[in-house]
Amino acid sequence: MPKSERLDFDTIVGFVTEGARVLDMGCGDGTLLERLAREKKASVRGVELSEDNVRACIGRGLSVRHGNIEEGLADYRDGAFDFVILSQTLAYLDAPARVVKEMLRVGGAAIISFDNAGHWRRRCRALRGGGMGQSLLSGEPRERAITIPQFNRFTREIGARVRQTVYLTGQSPIHRLRRLRATAAVYVISK
Repeated sequence: MPKSERLDFDTIVGFVTEGARVLDMGCGDGTLLERLAREKKASVRGVELSEDNVRACIGRGLSVRHGNIEEGLADYRDGAFDFVILSQTLAYLDAPARVVKEMLRVGGAAIISFDNAGHWRRRCRALRGGGMGQSLLSGEPRERAITIPQFNRFTREIGARVRQTVYLTGQSPIHRLRRLRATAAVYVISK
């Protein structure tokens, strides 16, 4: 399997089953969608806000809709996808709970990756006055800082179940001292 610059992509590809129906919300230039179509023979679709990225996706032959993921997924029926992906986008949403609930409505599982604000370097930066961001459930402006324990609470509060997790540091998964050492996390959640 080719390695990407983003280890969360490698982890996400590993979570997706062969031939799955996949929606990537905030799909960027389509790099992940293209990998899923090629490596997993997945039926892929994307939603992207940036017109330049939509054009890049179309140039790759991908099915991508221009739109704001915060406006909902009313165009999609319940259970339309096996997996709905939100990769490194959660911290920028105004209403993350609403978006994730919609993901779980249209998909059997949601795959969500985020940078861990609890990483020791980010904590040190906060102690020096750099701040940590806002909570996931607050209505305060973005970017929100998300820690691993905070995301675990968030999933419980929205009634979701954590099915799988991978915690990453640099280019490697880690298993110990995740709250402090993980720079990013990838979760698979369901209803």
